[in-house]
Amino acid sequence: MILEINNLSVAYNSEKILVSALNNINLYLEQGEILSVVGESGSGKSTLAFSLLDLLPQDAQRKGEAYFKGENIFCFKDKEMENLRGKRIGLIFQEPSVTFNPVLSISYQFQEILKTRMGINSKEERIEIMVDLFKKVHLDGWKRILSSYPHQLSGGELQRIAIAMAVSFKPDILLCDEPTSSLDVTIESQIIHLFKELKETLGLTLLFITHNLELARVLSDRVAVLHQGCLREVNNKQKLFDYPQDKYTKQLLSSFQELEG
Repeated sequence: MILEINNLSVAYNSEKILVSALNNINLYLEQGEILSVVGESGSGKSTLAFSLLDLLPQDAQRKGEAYFKGENIFCFKDKEMENLRGKRIGLIFQEPSVTFNPVLSISYQFQEILKTRMGINSKEERIEIMVDLFKKVHLDGWKRILSSYPHQLSGGELQRIAIAMAVSFKPDILLCDEPTSSLDVTIESQIIHLFKELKETLGLTLLFITHNLELARVLSDRVAVLHQGCLREVNNKQKLFDYPQDKYTKQLLSSFQELEG
């Protein structure tokens, strides 16, 4: 077990009233698996991901424990958390454009990560690493891409670059917060298959957050269902989709099947 979340609760302070976002969440993640967290908007999916990396707003109150390789990361000091983010637990955002500074080239931004966070001072070595990573995420024309600015590239290209940046650290876990929701259906399918491929070739462990049940069914080993901040059901994907136990899960799957039909 690479990650174990115990009794995680998160509340936001809104006009002196505590608004609950997560209630006593208990989850675990095994090495090399893909766990999808599904639920409607406002169910607490993104709060779950951001709480693990201490990226919640200042008005948030977090309780509980999260053990990453046996260490309670909720007890980490700032420096320890800084070293955890990206290097050991990576994060892919919902909107790829927010990953990048619009006034800096892709080459500059990628090289800065390799230089400052990975200590790779040789430009030739940095370029070699970037080219190899672009191949892994199926990006063609590396010279064009590196010389481009974010606005000159498509959303699909930017998300592939973001994935390449994230896996450059060889993280133990990759948190994916709705990473395909802003992409069209064709590109979305390509990115999902890319995640499956990277899981096999790089041994990635993914916590995949989505509201799209079809993506969860295609991608996951296990699926966790969130509703209004509560964990309603967790099971392997076959059992969850074929034999749901929780009333809300049944309603969610019924709505999904109606849309499919």
